[in-house]
Amino acid sequence: MFRAYLESHRHELRVDDLELASFVCVTSIEALTHNAVLHHSEMLSDETLDALVDESARLVTGYLKGYS
Repeated sequence: MFRAYLESHRHELRVDDLELASFVCVTSIEALTHNAVLHHSEMLSDETLDALVDESARLVTGYLKGYS
């Protein structure tokens, strides 16, 4: 499903291999989420969760679009 999303936005992306990009993005978000929930649940206030979502989005967007 994520790969299809990337395909529909291909013209906006710097990555060429959408299969690999899908893997990198989905695996990164999954790892961040699992690590936060399993190992850092004490820090997961609403404010921290919002920040985690924002930083995760910046990570993925930077990778896909080439932001520094």
